[in-house]
Amino acid sequence: MIRGNRFGTVVGAFVYLQAMSLYNNVRQRVLRLRQPKYLFGAVVGAAYLYFFLFRKVVHVGDASGAARMSPEVLASFASAAALALALYVFLEWILSRESVRLGFSEAEIDFLFPAPLTRTSLIHFGLLRSQLGIFFSSFLIGLLLRRGGGFSGHPLQFATGMWLLMSTLKLHSLAASFTCERLIGFGVRPWLRRFVVTCVFAAIALACWWPLREMQPPVLGSRADIARLQPWFEGIVNTAPLSWLLMPFRWMIAPIFAGDGASFLRALLPALALLVVNYLWVVRAQVSFEDAAIVHARRRAEVVAAKRDGRLGVRKPGKPRSEPFRLSGHGEPALAFLWKGLVEMGPLYRPRTWLIAAVVVIALCQWLAADPARKSVLVALGIAVPMLGGWLVFLGPMMVQKGLRRTFERLDVLKSMPLRGWQIALGELSTPATVMCSAFWLLLLFGAQALASRYAEFGLSQVIATAVGAALLSPPLFGLMLCVPFAGMLYFPAWTLGPDNGGRGFDVMGQRMIFMFGYLLTVLLVAIPAALLGGIAYLFGHWVSGFALGVVLAAICGGIVFALELAFALRLLGRRIDRFDLSQELR
Repeated sequence: MIRGNRFGTVVGAFVYLQAMSLYNNVRQRVLRLRQPKYLFGAVVGAAYLYFFLFRKVVHVGDASGAARMSPEVLASFASAAALALALYVFLEWILSRESVRLGFSEAEIDFLFPAPLTRTSLIHFGLLRSQLGIFFSSFLIGLLLRRGGGFSGHPLQFATGMWLLMSTLKLHSLAASFTCERLIGFGVRPWLRRFVVTCVFAAIALACWWPLREMQPPVLGSRADIARLQPWFEGIVNTAPLSWLLMPFRWMIAPIFAGDGASFLRALLPALALLVVNYLWVVRAQVSFEDAAIVHARRRAEVVAAKRDGRLGVRKPGKPRSEPFRLSGHGEPALAFLWKGLVEMGPLYRPRTWLIAAVVVIALCQWLAADPARKSVLVALGIAVPMLGGWLVFLGPMMVQKGLRRTFERLDVLKSMPLRGWQIALGELSTPATVMCSAFWLLLLFGAQALASRYAEFGLSQVIATAVGAALLSPPLFGLMLCVPFAGMLYFPAWTLGPDNGGRGFDVMGQRMIFMFGYLLTVLLVAIPAALLGGIAYLFGHWVSGFALGVVLAAICGGIVFALELAFALRLLGRRIDRFDLSQELR
């Protein structure tokens, strides 16, 4: 087979396979819209994509100039992105797998590997196949970031730059895997390769740090001083030899941050050159990948089957694990559920681990606060930690649905035990509530120390009272918020337990958005009584003794309301569990 005919065969097979796969996928999704649960989800998902994404493309000129970033800020973002990209590439060489994975499915292996195609043709097919996902992801990312209006260029420019960046990284990752496989063929062991790359990385880092050792970070005395970090950071990344090292990575991301069409065209040529260089590297450094592709396809098929059956994430039997605490033969069933859940999660979630983490947090905060030059780092962490804590409070319960979903696999066994429905519900919620509460307390410890060192006007008693109040309020709050997604699974099992619950598409996205909206609305409604009673208690305590007593009384009263609502929710969940029949609900 001559070279031109072979390339045409690859392109023809690729077009045929992708066209048939797309047709079958669209046909299956259109047919299942006859079911209301998919139809409602598709309507919500399509409406979201139109109003929040595609409508912005029609009104390209609506972004106000005030909302856009200044050229100086864009340059700083570009420098930070280039630095992060350099670290990613170095880690790719250190942690690169020994086996090459091109991502062929079992059907593609059966269809293409016996065909009269060269290894280069198979590589071309794998690269063309990956371009579909990269192009779609780049297009969506361009639309999403256009909504913020921070980038000056056209969304299509940003999408093209993202496509070039992701394609270059894909090619570089494949070239690194091929090169590592070749080194193994030459007798270089993986540990030796990692050691040499680590030493080279350390030497480069030392060479870049040496000219920067005198550049101290600015002291941040107020929020307005944060702007002083930009010239300090620009001075670092523009100092040789770090600036030389970042040059190719700046070329890779330059089309993304181009402000107009002319600068975009100027940045396009170096980015395309890097793409071509990595492509030639992949083609020239190719090694045998067929066996690794077959193994990878088999593992991916097993993951898909486990995801369809609800077994994804279930650990295989391993060596015995130590118990988190000694479990008595008599006691509350919730403790037994908690004991089992902590054993399943592994040794990382033991009480001693959280105590060690608390000691490390205290020591780190004291070390950062001791030196004014390091205090700015503590200030930055003090801003990020409350944001992370807020994310944990509001979105954390929605992230543990996978673990709650596995409850239904053993629900028949649990119902055969001498347990009431509310005891089963409390037991299943005990492990995620304990883990989330422990993580929140750790963040609270960090935030309290950062608050005390950042704002000197706050007294120690006020900081302690706020931290104690939040700590008292969190256990019933997390338990109550975890009841909401669990109730969604119990009352709407066809939406969350069906074979397509982990799939993709407008309908599945719409279903998740409906659940998220219902979750936020329910949390808002249950928080109103606690907020009213807590507000009255705060006013009374503040009138009697001051801020500290008011905060503690507000937390106690709010916690009591949350505890009563939690007890009521557990009763409702218990009644639902007692009458629940999974075989009938999924019809």
